[in-house]
Amino acid sequence: MPRFGVSQCSAIAVIAAALLTGTAGGALAHPGGPDDTVGQNTTSCEQGGETLYDDRYTRAAVGQIDAVLVAADTRAPIAGGKVVLIGLDACGDSIHRHLFTGNSGQASFRGLQPGRYQLTAYASDSDVQPITSTEVALDTPSTKTVRFVAG
Repeated sequence: MPRFGVSQCSAIAVIAAALLTGTAGGALAHPGGPDDTVGQNTTSCEQGGETLYDDRYTRAAVGQIDAVLVAADTRAPIAGGKVVLIGLDACGDSIHRHLFTGNSGQASFRGLQPGRYQLTAYASDSDVQPITSTEVALDTPSTKTVRFVAG
């Protein structure tokens, strides 16, 4: 008969609780793949109008901004470019994220609340001079795509 100690039961209970409540992993880290993406799946922000909920019955953040970097002369995608997103969402939260573009020249900011965001693109991580910067007003649910041309 296998020995099953109290500490093993406690560890299993903690892991099961984390999986059921979703506390083991909130926002996604850099998952890699063909495009660099960071997501934030929920928030407790309340706002007028229709409210969307996820499977845990918490307010779902469903907005997305895709940034695409291409070279001016060839229109080829720029892999390894940096895109910085800053802004204030409808919840009043200050948002500051940065991503690097994948092989397709794209970086996707997912799980955004409605708000006004400033996107700044750089041809590489070491560049101090941005390609350009633009403001994006995001409504939810919506996806906006911004194209940056370098050079």
